[in-house]
Amino acid sequence: MAFMKSKVIVVKGKDPYQMIEKGLKFFNEPHEKNVVLKPNLIVDEAPPTTTPYETIEALVKYYLEIGYKVTIAEGSGWCDTYHAYEKLGYFKITNNYGVKLIDLNKDKYEIRENHNALFLKKFEFPLTLKDAYIISAPILKEHSITKVTLSLKNMLGATLGEKARVAKKGRFHKSLDESIVDINSYIKPSLAVIDGRIAGIESELKAKRKEIGVMIFSNDLVAADAVGASYLGYDPISISHLKLAQDIGLGICDLDKIEIVNL
Repeated sequence: MAFMKSKVIVVKGKDPYQMIEKGLKFFNEPHEKNVVLKPNLIVDEAPPTTTPYETIEALVKYYLEIGYKVTIAEGSGWCDTYHAYEKLGYFKITNNYGVKLIDLNKDKYEIRENHNALFLKKFEFPLTLKDAYIISAPILKEHSITKVTLSLKNMLGATLGEKARVAKKGRFHKSLDESIVDINSYIKPSLAVIDGRIAGIESELKAKRKEIGVMIFSNDLVAADAVGASYLGYDPISISHLKLAQDIGLGICDLDKIEIVNL
């Protein structure tokens, strides 16, 4: 039997609205009625440290126009989530389109268990994400510990926060790569949309700009991150959480087994 490759769509350009339109046409419309958009707003620093609000606005417009309920959800690790929403322009989206902004740090939750998990045998699953079509929509960015922070690592923000002013996700750093994989196994995002128009390099909290001019789309988040990592100059196999994710069957990080469609 022939091996089915994971497919990754790479749209080149600068306009997020046009790029979102092009990229999402390759994917079936969600079966779920609620679409939850998870940007990377780890802190209140402007892009490319964080996901530009225009990218999330483009996704909001796309899904509202085809009849879906849309929610934006984040749990910032290094500042108050609503402060990040306000400072980074996300209140414009809720004012213009009526979508809710949720702070996942304080969300209601249910306990889920997986005895086969690598590290997190129990997980507090935020109820905002339950029965939703979840889109991980990070910026294309480097990270000092994990080399890259893309669609998989972005989901660390989709968790309850600790009662601390900063480092609200510190508990996951005890076994970071394994935590990234476990969280994605529990939450199972449906789609990655990685904004690599202007990538963030050298720091995850105060990133420097590097113009790359792409957006990356895939329903295999591991494959999306593998392609994203390659744009940042990394061999995806060398990135521990991507290799772990592939090993347990979450997706493909071997570029030879990924079909890349360039638009």
